Formats: sequence, structure tokens, C-alpha cells
Amino acid sequence: MASNEKQQVQTTGHTWDGDLAEYNNPLPQWWVWVFYATVVFAVVYWVLYPAWPMGGSYTQGVLDYSKRAKLQESTSEPTLQEQYPERYEALNKIAEMSPAAIAQDEDLMSFVNSSGKVLFGDNCSACHGAGGEGVVGHYPNLADNDWLYGGTHSDIRQTLINGRNGYMPAHEDKLSDEDIEAVATYVGDLAGEEWAQDSQKVEQGEEIFHGDQAACYACHGEDAEGNQTLGAPNLTDAIWLYGGEKETVIETIAQGREGEMPAWKDRLSESEIKILTAYVHALGGGE
Repeated sequence: MASNEKQQVQTTGHTWDGDLAEYNNPLPQWWVWVFYATVVFAVVYWVLYPAWPMGGSYTQGVLDYSKRAKLQESTSEPTLQEQYPERYEALNKIAEMSPAAIAQDEDLMSFVNSSGKVLFGDNCSACHGAGGEGVVGHYPNLADNDWLYGGTHSDIRQTLINGRNGYMPAHEDKLSDEDIEAVATYVGDLAGEEWAQDSQKVEQGEEIFHGDQAACYACHGEDAEGNQTLGAPNLTDAIWLYGGEKETVIETIAQGREGEMPAWKDRLSESEIKILTAYVHALGGGE
């Protein structure tokens, strides 16, 4: 009986030692169909999605799908345009306009006043104060109408871009103490200071001021109203960077003064410089 059953079983024809035969058992039909389905799925996947490496690249697939790109897209921060569309639009306009033109646009100036206040606070207020009022003896007041290097939009922009280096030479080796006091009295009289009432010293100081020994007129002008090209201040308006007391004016003439405004061209973008230009110009009431 066993031999009859053995003969009924289909084999591949492979035998070992005469008794061991390799049966040819067919796979279950469901398994075959699943196998075919996986083959079809693999081919479709290969066509639709990235699949095969090709040297330094790979097949992109019809859908050009990338999990890495999807991950980066889902985790990346929104752009300025997406997050603040109004700010983005304002910055685009500012990039194409001059500071003077910006000042004529009410909507842009509203943006400048808010953004410029932040920029000024971050970059300028440490020296010039939160409101641009300056510090007597150190940093000029930007909220008045007196400008050492000019108060036009173009002047302010150049100051921000390139910085400024102010220098007042010392005269203690050129003039006697008496002559220095006389010049200080003359300058104080020009500014209307109460302590400069000695007419004899005023006359003496005027002669020295316009003489070749001190040559004060070379920078401050024959009328002592200053020279914005050099940053020489107007001595007739009673606006003093280092103070207008007699002792302070004498010290300035005797020992000289030196100050530096750093350049911001490598720290701020062109648009930020334009915003600060318009903002500072508005602080000082224009020219």
C-alpha cells in the first residue's frame, strides 16, 4: 500500500540513494497570487517613486516624492513673507527707495518709526540714549536741529555707513593761558553765555581766533558758524557737545577733543541703514 501511494506522488525526478525522491508539491494558489501581486507592486513603486541608485544619483520616479524634502518642509520655520506679509512688503519698498522718498510716504514712515525705534535701541541708544538725546561731554544730541556733519538724509546715511572721526587740535602748546582764556571768552560771547562779559578779553580773543597762530577760523569759519564738511561745530548757537561752562570751553581749546562714530556698513543691511536714516532724521526735526 505504501508503495502505491509513493508512485502516485509527483516528483521532480531527482532521487538520492535510490529511495530518497524530491517531491514536486505545488505552492498554494493564494501564495502564488500574493507573490504576483508583490511583483506588480514593486514595478509600480519603481515607476512612481525614487527607487534605484544610479552612481551619485537615483531614479526620481514619476511623482518625484522625497521624504527628506517633506520632513524639511514640515520642520522649517515660516518665511518672513509667510509670517509677516506687511513687513515683507514694506521692506521690499524700502529697498527700492531713497531715505528722502521714504520720509514722504506716511505708511512707510509709520513702519520706520516702529522698526527704527527697535534698530536704534539695539545699535545706537547705548551712546546716544533711548530718545537720541545724547550725553553731554561724550555723544551728540540727535533730537535737536544741530548737526555736526549735516542733517540731510544723504548726510545722515553717509554718517551711518562710513562713520565719522572728529578732531579738535590742542592749543596749549601754541597759546598762553591768558590767550586761551581770551579765545574762550570770545567764543562764549558769540554764544551769548553770561560768563563771557569781559569786553577786553572778547576783543583780544577775536583777534587770536582770526589770527594765524591759532587759526580757529580755518575750521569754524570766519563767522564761527562751523563747517559741516569737517564736522566743526557752530560756535554761535549755544549748543555744546562738551559743555558751555567757561572751564569746559577753556579745556576744549587747551587740550583739544577727539571723538569717533563707528561705521555700520558691515553690521547693518542697506535697508536697515535706510530705516535708521529716516528715523534719525525725524528725531532731529530734519535739517
